[in-house]
Amino acid sequence: SRDRTLPLVEEIDQRHFGIIDSKVRRLMSIPKGNSALRRVMEETYYHHIYHTVAIEGSTLTLSEIRHIIETRYAVPGKSLQEQNEAIGVDAAMKYINTTLLSRTGAMTVSDILEIHRRVLGYVDPVEGGRLRTSQVFVGHHIPPHPQDLQRHMQELVQWLNSDEALQLHPVEYAALAHYK
Repeated sequence: SRDRTLPLVEEIDQRHFGIIDSKVRRLMSIPKGNSALRRVMEETYYHHIYHTVAIEGSTLTLSEIRHIIETRYAVPGKSLQEQNEAIGVDAAMKYINTTLLSRTGAMTVSDILEIHRRVLGYVDPVEGGRLRTSQVFVGHHIPPHPQDLQRHMQELVQWLNSDEALQLHPVEYAALAHYK
């Protein structure tokens, strides 16, 4: 039963969070100008874009994504929509890294819509940065009706900025934010 397994799951989570925290401390102790660190950070950046678009069904390889982002030239034989999705994720990540991470203050619905605007900016610039106005279906999941989106977004932002959420481990916070 859940009551029996929950303490074990929480113990395992805490053990994994400890391992992650230890690795983060080791990573943060490396001087920022270290060339190996810069290479790893750059490689991680491209992997993040690759996995973000791959989970949505993109067939682009890691090397193709690197080529698209670095050169802004299209890869022959690949869908322009897929390539534009990768460019949009790159734009959103740059926005997050240069604007949101260095800013103090609470996350807002506008912040989320700015990220959305950049993600969709090269694929669907009219809809990017706006709450949808029509009902969509994702597999067997039925997302909220468009008229309920503003309320759901406000609830999400309220949770993101809550003391309860901000006290979570960053990995748990990210997982729950994604789930919500």
